[in-house]
Amino acid sequence: MTDYAQSTLSAQRKALSRKFALGLLRPFSGMNISVRLGEIAQTVLSRWPILPQAAKPTANVSYLTVSDRAHWLMLRESLFSLHRAWNFLPKITVVSDDWWKADEFAEVFAWWSTPITVLTRQEVCQAASSAGFPELANYAQESLYGLKLAAIVTQAKKQPVLFVDADILWFRDPASLLSDPVLWDKPRALRENNCHQRREMALRHCPQVLDPPFVNSGIVALHGELMAPELLRRMVQEALPNPQDSSCEQTIIATAVKIDGELLPEKLSLVEFDDVNKFRRRDMWDEGYYSRHYVNWMRHMFYRDALKLRLRRDRLEARRSSDAACAPSTQMTQRI
Repeated sequence: MTDYAQSTLSAQRKALSRKFALGLLRPFSGMNISVRLGEIAQTVLSRWPILPQAAKPTANVSYLTVSDRAHWLMLRESLFSLHRAWNFLPKITVVSDDWWKADEFAEVFAWWSTPITVLTRQEVCQAASSAGFPELANYAQESLYGLKLAAIVTQAKKQPVLFVDADILWFRDPASLLSDPVLWDKPRALRENNCHQRREMALRHCPQVLDPPFVNSGIVALHGELMAPELLRRMVQEALPNPQDSSCEQTIIATAVKIDGELLPEKLSLVEFDDVNKFRRRDMWDEGYYSRHYVNWMRHMFYRDALKLRLRRDRLEARRSSDAACAPSTQMTQRI
C-alpha cells in the first residue's frame, strides 16, 4: 500500500470512527430493529475507510452539495455510491459551513479520484451579495438551508449545476434521465408524495406548490436563473425569521419549479418513507430507481443501504479477482 493510500485511510479513521454502543446488542432495549441495524451499520462504516478509487472519464456538470462536519461520513458514503454508479464523474464542489477546514477535508476525501473544490460559507455569501441578493447572503449566514439555496443560485449562473443533498445514495448511472446539461435552463427538482412546504409562504406566492405532485429539493438541476430576482428576494425575506425551518427553502425551490420549471423523472430518486421502520426495506435495483433520498428520519436506512452497497462492491471485486485468477494466461490461450 502506498504512503498516499495509507495517509487517507488513517485520516478517515481519525475523523470518522465512532465507538460501538454495546446497548445495540441488547435484544429487549425497546429500540426498533430497523433503527438498531442502522446504528450498527453506521458504526461499521465509520471504521471502514475507503481506498483511493480509480479515475473515470469526466462529465461536463458541477455536482454541488453542502455539508457540515457532523455529516462527513454520510457525504463520504454518498460520494462513494456516486463513484460506483456513474460512468462519467462530475466535478465535485462541496460547500463548507465554515466549521471545518479545506485541508482536513482534503485528507479525509483524498480517496476520490480527482480534486474536490471546497467553497466556504463566506465565499457563497459574498457571491450572493455581489449578485444583488443581500437577503440571500443573510439567509446563507443563518442556516445550512439558506447556504444551500445561495449556493444553487450563485453557482447555477456560472455553469450547469446538479445540487444533491448528502443524504442521497446512487444505485445506477442517471445520465439517461438527466438530459444534456445545455438544456438545464429551467429549474428541475424531485417529486414526492408528502407536502413538506411552508403553507403561508406558498399561498402568498404560488398556491400550486400545495397541490400534488409535491416538490422535493433533494436534487436540483439548473443552469441559469432560479426564478425572477424580485420574487426570490421577497421569499427569502419571509424565510429569514425562520432560518432553521427546512420547509422555507423547499417552498422556494418548489415555487421556482411550479412557476417555470418541471419535475425530474420519477425514477431518478425514490422519496417515500413506507419502509422506514421495517426490517425488510425497498430494493432500488428491483424497483428501477437510480437513487434514494433518505430524509432526516430515515438516516438509519441510509447507513443500512450504504453498508449493503459496500458489501456488494466487495463481493463484485472478489468475484472479478477470482475470475482473473481462474482465467488461462495469454500464453496458454495462444497455445490452445
